[in-house]
Amino acid sequence: MRHDSTLPACFVSVLPLFLMLASACGLDLLPSLDEQKARVQRDEIRLHTLTSAAFLDTWGLPTYEHQELMQFLPVENGNFIPLFRTLPGEPPPGWDSTIVSGNARFLGYADRGELLGFLEDRLVYREQLPSEKIHSIGKLWKKEALFKTRVEKEPLSLQ
Repeated sequence: MRHDSTLPACFVSVLPLFLMLASACGLDLLPSLDEQKARVQRDEIRLHTLTSAAFLDTWGLPTYEHQELMQFLPVENGNFIPLFRTLPGEPPPGWDSTIVSGNARFLGYADRGELLGFLEDRLVYREQLPSEKIHSIGKLWKKEALFKTRVEKEPLSLQ
């Protein structure tokens, strides 16, 4: 009796090709939430691999939280610098001359000296700052929120 083993061989030969295409297309799979939380606990904080839930579940509520449409300037090390953290007219060192924008969420942990930024709920920005600086950024966010219109505060509904 003849055994035809072309299906497993075909699958084995296609799998590496699929994985290469997936990585080339930017298809990054996130680790499970439990693995993300473990990485945060071990201080293995890598950009683009963690979600805000991992930090909220591990570190608790931040001192400040802010959401807005934001432009980011990607730099060589993978960090996306939010526009509000750059000097006017000066690009950040290592900027690759591209701009990424979207709905961003920021978590400011003054007690830890951490300012985190998320785009599409992935960590894209991390900066360690003195707690006084995080407090001044948080106060600025609160002040800006006072002057936002209803349209800026509420998502647009097409119903």
